[in-house]
Amino acid sequence: MAFLRKGFLRSANRRNELYCRIDPAPIAAIFFAFVAMFLVDIGSPHTHRSVQVDRASDSHARSLPKASREDAILISLTRDGAVYFRNMRLPAAELPNKIHDSVLNGAEKRIYLDVDARAKYGDVKALLHFIQLSGVENVSFFTEKPYHPHL
Repeated sequence: MAFLRKGFLRSANRRNELYCRIDPAPIAAIFFAFVAMFLVDIGSPHTHRSVQVDRASDSHARSLPKASREDAILISLTRDGAVYFRNMRLPAAELPNKIHDSVLNGAEKRIYLDVDARAKYGDVKALLHFIQLSGVENVSFFTEKPYHPHL
């Protein structure tokens, strides 16, 4: 027990020093972490290139990695019936020409549809008719897996 008393006496005889300054190293580290986090977010490519829609849910949904390619043919149909080819809003009658031009420029012969879950069936049917006129037969619908909190 003598070594405990010896250490205690040594610390008791030491002069108390108050630190009256701010150490900038932790603040700089936190600042650097925030800057790096925001720069990584800005520099990353965003995969969502189309209009925001509320997708239908499907328990058998799977990922479509080729849909995030730059030349993918992405068509969106909103709740009010507006049609978007990639990011451009256009009448549905112009879709066959746009799709044909995209395929000639090297796009995959698959169309990715992003349809709002509350869109009218008649609008979807008309959209599929115009897609059929373009000659492309492979059509994929974007859906989401339902949320199950207990899984």
